[in-house]
Amino acid sequence: MPDKQDLPVRVSPLLPSNGDFIVDYKNVRLSERKALTAIQVLSFNGKHADAAAAIAAALGIKCSTRPGIVNSDGKTQVCWNGPNSWLVVCSDAEAGRAPGELFKVLQDAMGELGATGDLGTTGDLVTTGNLGAVVDQSHGRCGLRLSGLHARRVMAKNTAIDLHPRAFGPGQCAMTSVAHMNATVIQVDDTPTYDLFVIRSLARSFAHAIEHACHEFESEQ
Repeated sequence: MPDKQDLPVRVSPLLPSNGDFIVDYKNVRLSERKALTAIQVLSFNGKHADAAAAIAAALGIKCSTRPGIVNSDGKTQVCWNGPNSWLVVCSDAEAGRAPGELFKVLQDAMGELGATGDLGTTGDLVTTGNLGAVVDQSHGRCGLRLSGLHARRVMAKNTAIDLHPRAFGPGQCAMTSVAHMNATVIQVDDTPTYDLFVIRSLARSFAHAIEHACHEFESEQ
């Protein structure tokens, strides 16, 4: 397996912004979650429960086999991401991990190494084990965080899913259309705070759409 530190340095797909926030209003903020590690784990047929248990044991975080559930230790998120698959996301710096460490931990969790390769021009690294495949998608994803009193109203302008607290709350996730683009939505807390993940090539358009939806709240002081 190639040394992860030999891979290109992760560069933000977004245009530079002044300060730490793309939007910084009193009641709504939008920021990029920079330099994230994003790992997709796909379990093999009949190995779903075993793979979930192995991920949970390796990370010390529950790994749900139920749709729409995300579990976190406050630094690393394990997000249900479709049948038999999960998206594991963290900032290496915040989690205290070395570059490539999360990938190696999940690779070991999937069992004896079967094959290693890459996915063409994306540069994603993929390995297979006894329980499933592990794909590093860090260079192909962009993460944004939207938070504040008006965050739910901003999201409601851009997606058709029911975001009412009775229907969608902390610890839940959805793969859905946001601003007409496919995205993964995670509700982090009751503020509310949402983590939004979109493919890199759509990042600028996606961030601009969310930023535009925040503008009506700019005058609040």
